[in-house]
Amino acid sequence: MILRIIPVIFALFLYITGHIAVTARWDALISFFFVTSWWAYIIILDSIVSLRSGKPMFLNRNLPEMVVISCGFWCVFELVNLRLENWFYVNIPFQAPVRYAGYLLAYGTVIPAICLTAAVADTFFASIRTRPFTVRYYATRAITAGIILFVLALLVPGYLFGLAWVFGIFLTDGINYRTGHRSFMADLEKGSPGRLLAALASGLICGILWESWNFISPVRWIYTVPFFEGMKVFEMPVIGYIGFPVFAVETVAFFDLLNGLRKKTTLRAAVLGVAVLISAMSFPLIDRCTVFSYTAPVRDLSFLTEATKRRLLDAGAKTNLSIDPGMLEPNEADTLRFVNMKGLGYANYLKLKRGGVSRARDLKDMGDRQLRRILNEENLRRVHVYQDAAKRY
Repeated sequence: MILRIIPVIFALFLYITGHIAVTARWDALISFFFVTSWWAYIIILDSIVSLRSGKPMFLNRNLPEMVVISCGFWCVFELVNLRLENWFYVNIPFQAPVRYAGYLLAYGTVIPAICLTAAVADTFFASIRTRPFTVRYYATRAITAGIILFVLALLVPGYLFGLAWVFGIFLTDGINYRTGHRSFMADLEKGSPGRLLAALASGLICGILWESWNFISPVRWIYTVPFFEGMKVFEMPVIGYIGFPVFAVETVAFFDLLNGLRKKTTLRAAVLGVAVLISAMSFPLIDRCTVFSYTAPVRDLSFLTEATKRRLLDAGAKTNLSIDPGMLEPNEADTLRFVNMKGLGYANYLKLKRGGVSRARDLKDMGDRQLRRILNEENLRRVHVYQDAAKRY
């Protein structure tokens, strides 16, 4: 019994430490709040699942492999976002090793978090029965629909961006059905919708956690979804919460596929290899196209005097995120707030300063196209984020 409690105690310690790191501005951990929160959640849920099944679902010798595969799975959507441009990242660590470790550990939580939540939720839905439901030629139709939806999302991203979160359900579940792996359609043919309902519920639960923890985290993503820029709960447009249950269904379907390949060593190894390749290709592209701002070392912040820099470094502050404004002169503190405003970042602050903008109130009155030229930012929706932030500054 004690051995079962230890992981839970560690998870609670991890979770609390992450929150303290944000509050106390601990430079070593402040960039990993999202990671510590999710892994604490995963450890607790896997401990609950293991009490029922007698063995952990993810916290076993296959965990490193699953982290890599989960990372590759999510990176497919990062690559799709290069076309959609529906979210971007701010305050990403400037050190590449730290940054890439963060990508891996954060994206590596996607499959475990959703599937564990679905496994727990299944307890409440497993007994539900409905009339059997069938679709003729389901596999062929589903796979074809998945491919078509994927192509349409890429061809018309300004209007059909939502299809990027749907295509995977049809594609993956269609493959599962055709190959005899566990599938949602096979469940529905037996009148058992419980797993599907549990997957939908897990998406909503994880979506709320994603957005709430992202809202707290200094290192975060910001959504710029067409037509819904001003209707947000946390950073997600209200209508966007529909996407979380959908995404969870395709994630569980992908996990079903992985489980179906478990005994096929060659295919499993191929999936792992593809995940590594996709991740290795995605990380530099995320840096180049999806990251809007990086942290900046204290020593590089030109608006600080040398005396202030020495004081901050002696106090343990290493980047703009870990600076206590109370240690700064009033003009320095005001500039720091501008740099940190909605994750604007030091590099973008320098661009604005060269363009004659050194204060938030100068930014809010500037036209979006002029601001786009100064920031060298093609996506007007990203520009609007900072105009709106300046109005609320």
